[in-house]
Amino acid sequence: MRESPSPAGAVMDSFLNRHQVSADAVLAVLLVLPLGLVSLSLLRASDSPLSLRLLAGLGLLVLHGCVVPRRLRPLAAYGLAAVAMLLLVALPPLHDPGGAYYPAVLLPSTLVFGLLLYTASGRLGLLPSLVCLAIALTGVVLILARLWNPASWGGSSGSYELVAWRIGLSVGLVAAAACLWSLGRLSRMRVLFLSELRAKAERAEADRARERKEAARAERDRISREMHDVVSHSLAVMVSQAEGGRLSDPDSPGAGVFATIAGVGREALRDMRGLLGVLRADGGTAPQPGLGDLSDLLDHVRDTGVRVAVQEVGDARPLRPAVDLTAYRVIQEGLTNVIKHAGATAAADMMLAWRPDGLHITITNDGDGPPAEEAGVGLTGMRERLSMVGGTLEAGRRPGAGFELSATVPYEPRSLPSSGS
Repeated sequence: MRESPSPAGAVMDSFLNRHQVSADAVLAVLLVLPLGLVSLSLLRASDSPLSLRLLAGLGLLVLHGCVVPRRLRPLAAYGLAAVAMLLLVALPPLHDPGGAYYPAVLLPSTLVFGLLLYTASGRLGLLPSLVCLAIALTGVVLILARLWNPASWGGSSGSYELVAWRIGLSVGLVAAAACLWSLGRLSRMRVLFLSELRAKAERAEADRARERKEAARAERDRISREMHDVVSHSLAVMVSQAEGGRLSDPDSPGAGVFATIAGVGREALRDMRGLLGVLRADGGTAPQPGLGDLSDLLDHVRDTGVRVAVQEVGDARPLRPAVDLTAYRVIQEGLTNVIKHAGATAAADMMLAWRPDGLHITITNDGDGPPAEEAGVGLTGMRERLSMVGGTLEAGRRPGAGFELSATVPYEPRSLPSSGS
């Protein structure tokens, strides 16, 4: 089983990833201390021409400087370091005060190039990393050619030692380049693997959240059905009994009480059915829109290109929450049908008539209206919403051309809706 990183290690990795340049600058300083200072002391002690030492120092400075942007710009840093290595390989041997000669490419700071090869292979794609490997192997060939004959730069020239030198140098340089490149690729595979694990974890969490949401919605639907079956039936019986008591003796002192009970129960029944419909359809968790949000709805419809003219007649009055939501949804559905079926260049007229018996909503447009099968589904849904609050709906084609939708939403309950709604 793969062990997950410790919290401290995860925090450290996150910090280093957010501050790549700063972390690499610190690493560059740390590499200068053991490698750069030794290389600098060798250059200072050498009695080679100053120009030669300055060129070698420039190459070493470039190598150490490339450590800073190695992760931010891996390809550019690696290419610049390769040019610096080429310069060091091409320079004449440096002369030691003790009489020995050695190529500039053998200075300790050249080991930094291995770190840059590792970084480039780990940060770049497969093809660019193979190009970097090819550059490194080309450099190995050039170094081998430069160091192949130690006698040319003042080294030992014994026959046995020469063979061992050439074999060891060839195997060592090729193996070092291949190993550093392979380790870089391995680190990239690890990063991609961890990234995939994180993506899978995020997808799994999203799936669990969706499942929890679906479970909550199913529970709300179950509660809604049970409340409808139990509470609605009880309220309907209560209202029926109260009406029966009132009608059995209209002139008795208790008739007014029975009428009040029936009226309150009927209103509670309608509001409860309307709110249960909201619970089933909308989840019941977010604030529900009403006629107060009508201007935003009209702006959205007009943004689609549909021209909507609104006329309001009568004195507006506050509506019960379920009635307010139902009126908004009917208007929303009616205007949506205009957008869908009459086209983006259609013109629609909407009238809100606040009459004594209720709010009358009329929406007409100059289009053909929805197909019969779609109209059946949409109008059925609107009729169901309206029936929950005691409203009615009529819709159909107008004489000549166009489509008209007319809905009536009562302010107060007028009759007991059937319990099977």
